[in-house]
Amino acid sequence: FQAEDGIRDVERSRGLGDVYKRQNLNRSDATDTLVLRWLNEIQHRICNIDNFSFMEKTTSFSLTANTRSYSISSNIDSKFKEELQLWIEESNKKRILTKVRGVEAESMFIDTTKSSKPTHYWIWSDSVYFYPLPDDSYTVYVKYYAYLDDLTNSDSEPNQLCKYYPNLLIFGATAEGFHYFEMSDKAKEWYEKYRAELEVLLRRERKRLHANIQNPRIRLRLR
Repeated sequence: FQAEDGIRDVERSRGLGDVYKRQNLNRSDATDTLVLRWLNEIQHRICNIDNFSFMEKTTSFSLTANTRSYSISSNIDSKFKEELQLWIEESNKKRILTKVRGVEAESMFIDTTKSSKPTHYWIWSDSVYFYPLPDDSYTVYVKYYAYLDDLTNSDSEPNQLCKYYPNLLIFGATAEGFHYFEMSDKAKEWYEKYRAELEVLLRRERKRLHANIQNPRIRLRLR
C-alpha cells in the first residue's frame, strides 16, 4: 500500500503509543496500560463496523464420521466473526458447501440420521452443523472474517490495520483518552479526525470490493 486518499503514515521509528502520547494526548498520567486499552477499544470498534479485508483468514479442520456439530472457537478461530465460504476439495476440485438454516436443513434432510458426503452447513452460536451427517472423514476449508488479536505492545505494528492505517487507531484512541480525562472539546475534535480517517478506510474497501466484482470469475460466482 502507498500513502493515498489522505492516508498519512506515522514515522516508522516510533510506534503507535509513542506518537500517541507525545504528539496528541501529551499527558504524563496517560500510562502505557491506558494507551493500550484505548487502542484496543478502537481496534475492536473498527472490526465491528464492517468485515474488512485485513480481517480475512483461511483455515481448515477435519470432520469425522457420524459427527454433525463442531465448535467454531475450537476448530476455526476463537476470534471468529463471520464466514465467507466453506468448501471440501475433491480431486483438486473445490466443492462449495451451501449455507442453510437449521429448519431448512431438517426439511431438506428429513432423515437427519442418514449419513453421506456433506453438502450443506448451518451456523448457530459457537457451532457449525453439517448436512447430511458425515459418512467419513473430510477436510473442510473455511474462509472467514475474524476480530483482530488485541495489541499487547503499543509501540509495535502486529497487524495490517496498524501498519497501513495507524492514524485511524491513533486518532480514535486520542479521542478516547480525552474523553477519559473529561476533556469533551478535545475529545470531539479528535473524534472528527478519527471519522475522517475511517472514511478513508471505507472508501478504499469499497474500491477493493468493486474491483473484485469486476473480475469475471467473481461475477460468475456471484450469479
